[in-house]
Order: sequence, then C-alpha cells, then structure tokens
Amino acid sequence: MAAYQRKRRFANQTRRDKDLDRLSGLPDKVLLQIISLLPLKEIVRTSILAIRWKDLFSLVSDISIDDNNVIRKSLGNGYMNIVERFLFSRKRDVGIDKFRLKCGKIVDPFRINGWIQYALGYHVKELDLTIGIKGFNELNFGVFTCKTLVILRLSMDKGSILSVPTYFRLPNLKVLHLGLMKCSDDGSVDRLFSGCISLEELHLRNCEVSNMNKLRVCNATLKKLFLSGFMGTDHEIEIITPNLVHFSYYYTGTKGFSLINLNSLSEARIYIGPYLFSTIDFSPTATTLMNGISQARSLYLTLYSSKPILLTPGLVPQFPNLTYLNLEMGGCLPEWKILLANSPCLDTLVLDFEFSGSGLESHYNGRDETEKVPGCLMYKVKTIKLLSFQGKPFESLVVEYLLKNAKVLERFTVRLSGKKRLRTKISKEVRALPRVSKKCQVTII
Repeated sequence: MAAYQRKRRFANQTRRDKDLDRLSGLPDKVLLQIISLLPLKEIVRTSILAIRWKDLFSLVSDISIDDNNVIRKSLGNGYMNIVERFLFSRKRDVGIDKFRLKCGKIVDPFRINGWIQYALGYHVKELDLTIGIKGFNELNFGVFTCKTLVILRLSMDKGSILSVPTYFRLPNLKVLHLGLMKCSDDGSVDRLFSGCISLEELHLRNCEVSNMNKLRVCNATLKKLFLSGFMGTDHEIEIITPNLVHFSYYYTGTKGFSLINLNSLSEARIYIGPYLFSTIDFSPTATTLMNGISQARSLYLTLYSSKPILLTPGLVPQFPNLTYLNLEMGGCLPEWKILLANSPCLDTLVLDFEFSGSGLESHYNGRDETEKVPGCLMYKVKTIKLLSFQGKPFESLVVEYLLKNAKVLERFTVRLSGKKRLRTKISKEVRALPRVSKKCQVTII
C-alpha cells in the first residue's frame, strides 16, 4: 500500500513538472502578462518555481498593490515591506506601463506618495489610484506634471479635497477618471481641464461640488464625457466641448445647466431622477439637456419624475439627425410619441419596459384615433425592439399602435419577461395582431 502511494505521488509530481515545463516554454512576454494578474505576494513567489522563473518577476511592468488582499491589520507592516522589496528588486531598465494602488485599511499614508513617486520615476503610462484614507489631501505633486501619463484614474475618500496646483500640465493625458472627491474651488477645476491639452475621455463620478459655484468643463479636444451622481444640487454645470461625440449623464438634477456647441455629438445617454415618484422637479434640467443634445444620432433616455417632464407643447426640440432611439418606458412613457414626432429620420426604436410600474399607466392615453401618427413611424422606422415585455394592458396597446402604423417596418422583436407560463399566451397574442407592413418579420424571444 505504501509503495503504491509513493508511486502515485511520484506520478503526480511528474505531471506537475511537465505542466510547469510547458508553461516555462512560453515567451517572456506571455509569462509576464500571466503573472501580472496575480496578487503582488504571489508574483514574488513565482521566483521559486524554477530557474527559468527566478528573475522573471523583476521584469513585470504592470504593478498592482491592493491592501484588500491582507486578511488582518496586524499583517500590514509585513505586506508593506513585501511591496517595497518587490519595487526595489525590479530591473532598473524596465519601465512601468500600469501602476495600480488601492489602499485604505492597511497601508501607512506616509508610504503612499513614495510608491507613487517610484511609478512616476519609471515613466508610468497608466496610473490608477484608489485611496480610501480619510482626510488624505497631500497627493504627490508629480501626478500633476507627469509627461508620460496617458490614463489617470483617481478616486479618494469622500472627506478628501483635490487641490490642483497653479502649475498643472499633463500634456499626453488622454483619459481621466475622477471619483469620490471634493474639488477645493472653481479655480482648481479650471486648471485641471485647461492643463490636459490632449484629453479625449473624462469621467466624473460622485464628486462633491458643494463648495463650488459652477462645474465648468471646457476642453476643445474632449470626445467622451461621463457625468454621474454629483453630491449637492445648489450648483451649476457648464459644458463647452465642441468636439464631443459621446455624452453620458446619470444624475438627480442640478440648479442650472448649460450645454454649449455640442454639434459633433454622435451618442447621448441620459438618466434623470433617482426614482419614479420623486418630489423634485427636474423639468428645467431635462429641458436644457434635450436642447443641448438635439444634434445626436443615437439617444438612450430615461426620465423619472413625479410628473411627465416633456409633455408641455414646444418643450421637446427637433432631433434632425437622430436615427436610433432607446427609451426606458418606466420614465418616458408619457413622452415617447412626442419624441418620435420630433425625430424625422429615426430608423431604429427600442422600448424597454423593465421598470414600467402600474402607476405610469394612467399617463398613457391609449389609442387616440384623432392624434397624428409621427411621420418617422410611418415612413422611416424599419427596426423595433421591445425589451422586458410582460403583456401588461398598456404594453399591449403600445404594440398594437406600432404594428398598426409602422408602414415600412421590417424587423419587430419582442423579448419577453415574467412568468414562463404566460409567455406562450403573450407570444400568440402578439403574433395575432394585424400589421400594416407586409415585410414585417416578428420575432419573439
């Protein structure tokens, strides 16, 4: 029995050695990509696998430091020592492509800027900093003047204040993410955007602007802008981005809003309102947004409010270039026909019923035989998709209306939701509805 167990262990070891040999036969570039996905401590441990691996860890150019991997706080000093031994064991002629630092539980704040300085000294291209230490405000000055940075992600504790120095210049920065922080004043924000002369993509997430008069995003090179979840409603937002092609706005509302010269806009994704029956009036913000994005070719729209926002005559602008429209019907049910009427070139319509509560049914006016059918629905729309369809009465009325009036419709797709036993019944009902277009192909999923 003992001899059999020894033989089996030997066979297993031989198999592992062969697997390791096959792995070791891969090019250095591939091996480095593999081990860079490991936690830092495991990267260092690969040096004992075989002679081939001995110095491989010192060539890693993608570095990730995350104190969430430390189980107990008492092990913090040991972890920080491992980090520093690793950093100073790297080959000095190997640059850093990506440096990621995520800390908040274990790492000593006094060591953070030293590690950041190390990355800057090796001409880092992508810097990803998530610092969850309360009151951490002394960010390494070199972050604001690094000539090699192409991507910067900076997320700090809610109590931290970002103060941009007078001399701020990131000449090659193309992507900037800022999250969970508070800018010191209007001047800091102005310096931030004016100093990024090559910026193409900007993300601002949950940034507190309560101590500012206006959040002003002014940049001639910016192509993509993402704004979400600002904290505080007593402020204004001004956007001047003549070359912007993508704009995403996910927020609860603001005091004032200005969108200036967005004539290059290709796609807009708009969400306003935290929940269905909010007591806040978002009409001013929604109106400004709709006018500002009116040149977009694709629009994803959700409007949640205590009352229909866009039903006032003349409030919805013309969308002369719009060919794709995706509506979250839980928030846009009362306005969807108005949007269609003002989109003469619309080709594809997507209606999502996922969050369409029964409270909105009262807004839908059903089949009004006297109302004018939108021109795009009769002569332009060729593709319609309905998502999360449950066969509710007002949903069925929408389907009937679309099939009755879409004269050039070619593809009509319904993605069902809800209980399985009802899906067969709903499918039969939809397929049985009359359709004005002879080319229309109905697909039920």
